[in-house]
Amino acid sequence: MKNKNFFWGVIFILAAAFVLLSNLGYFEDIHITKIIIALLLVYIMLKNIPVREFFGVLLPLAVILIMYDEELHLTSVSPFPLLAAAVLGSIGLTFLFPKKPLFQPEEPVKPNDNASGERMTGSDVNCNVSFAGSTKYINAAAFKRAYLKCSFGSLKVYFDHTTIAGESAEIFVENSFGETVLFLPKDWNVNVSVTTSFGDIAEIHKLSIPADAVPKVTVRGNINFGDCKIYYI
Repeated sequence: MKNKNFFWGVIFILAAAFVLLSNLGYFEDIHITKIIIALLLVYIMLKNIPVREFFGVLLPLAVILIMYDEELHLTSVSPFPLLAAAVLGSIGLTFLFPKKPLFQPEEPVKPNDNASGERMTGSDVNCNVSFAGSTKYINAAAFKRAYLKCSFGSLKVYFDHTTIAGESAEIFVENSFGETVLFLPKDWNVNVSVTTSFGDIAEIHKLSIPADAVPKVTVRGNINFGDCKIYYI
């Protein structure tokens, strides 16, 4: 977090200096908006390379190439082929170099993992949804961890009838080009530590101060080109 703040602090200071110098007649042929957007895209690319999020690498690269097509002599290539190539290339690289799972469930995954409306009772929960919509109800009496992956689809998971084993639990969310919605008990003490690339995560109806001696739940993962909503019920 400190490195991230330092990076953006330096970027905005340089942007402020650039604006002042441009007003004095320097850098008249350089567009500050394009530079800031390009730096933002480069930052997103660098953040996604170590975790093998290829959509977060190739799509920003395609946008940069579109923005600087004249400087790079790419005016003969229209934006759509570049974006299409970035998407197809990202899909291909994802198949060739899959990411290491954030966690391995202790219990075997059921064959009907994508069945909508399924009630799951294990301490370790694994839900994987692709190109579909699914709703899960976690009715675990000794819940420990959940791994929720959604790609090009929609996944809703209800934890309102879940009892945590011990004092803490973890929920891992992997969302790419989709929507993941979590329904958590409002008396849980939830800490969200999720990285986003062209995505968003929102907490709705969360208590400002959690009660004492309540279960601690950590939500981790990555949101890429999609969104995750957490409702406290």
